[in-house]
Amino acid sequence: MNQEKINFRQVRDFGETFNVTVKFLRQNFKLFFQSLIFIAGPFVLVSAIAGAFYQSSAIEISTLSRFTSGNPLAQYGWSFLIFLLSALVSGIVLIGTTYSFMINYMEKGPNGFTVNDVANKLIQNITNLLIVFIVLTLLAIVIFAVIAGIIIGLTTAVPFLGILFALAFIFGMLILFPPLMWQLSVVYLVKMQEDRGVFESFGRTREVMRGNFWWTWVIVVCAAIAIGIVGFVFTLPQVVYQMVLLISHMKNGGGETPVAFLIIATICTFCSTILYSVLYVINAFHYYSLAEAKDGVGLMERINEIGNTTQSNVEQQY
Repeated sequence: MNQEKINFRQVRDFGETFNVTVKFLRQNFKLFFQSLIFIAGPFVLVSAIAGAFYQSSAIEISTLSRFTSGNPLAQYGWSFLIFLLSALVSGIVLIGTTYSFMINYMEKGPNGFTVNDVANKLIQNITNLLIVFIVLTLLAIVIFAVIAGIIIGLTTAVPFLGILFALAFIFGMLILFPPLMWQLSVVYLVKMQEDRGVFESFGRTREVMRGNFWWTWVIVVCAAIAIGIVGFVFTLPQVVYQMVLLISHMKNGGGETPVAFLIIATICTFCSTILYSVLYVINAFHYYSLAEAKDGVGLMERINEIGNTTQSNVEQQY
């Protein structure tokens, strides 16, 4: 059965962006899910297991700290470090897998590629993904270090100004954070598909967003709220079980975390992490919409296709 290929390069409004995301996921659910499970799944699973052990340690240490003195961070620092590193790796692989799938779809259409093609595309771009991650991470560390230094310096010299600057920073981040997170997501897509430099790729996201800042803000916030609600449903069993364990340990003075909690925490974290791929799909469709509004590449392609089709029909008549 031939399926209609979804045109990515098309200007879409708020509702159309979410509708095309649902259409894309419904049309490609089986292959997309298989790609996530077989390619990103092992990395996400390792991260979920590491997260479960970290949360188990946190419960035990928080209980122990009520009855003993000492620094609890020193007792489970390694579990947190392993969880953090595995979460970063799984996040890179997940976003790379999602965008590799979408790029394959654009190039070959529905049912025109396999999980192996998605994996190959990811492998081809693994260097690009790592470069973007390393450069942006180092840049973020420098920026936040400078901001933290300014806040500390102002607070030390003039406490009122330090507090005022900190509040202004928090308020500013509420406005800037959603579009910034969108840029930090789709910059990987730009790097993979257009093979630009890291700063050039990031500049491309700013270029297409120019004049659409608040439009991007609304889409990202609404998408994050929707994904967050569904993700909370996935993590609810873990949260309830964790609260029960914490209360039980407080009453009994500690104890080992049951294996059942590790299993439930792993499953919940795994499902909620995989769910982020939907957010990346929404971000990608919004990027293609903004890029098409600016460049009109998709419109020109459709005009050329119509011209080629008409010419072929005339030649067939003669």
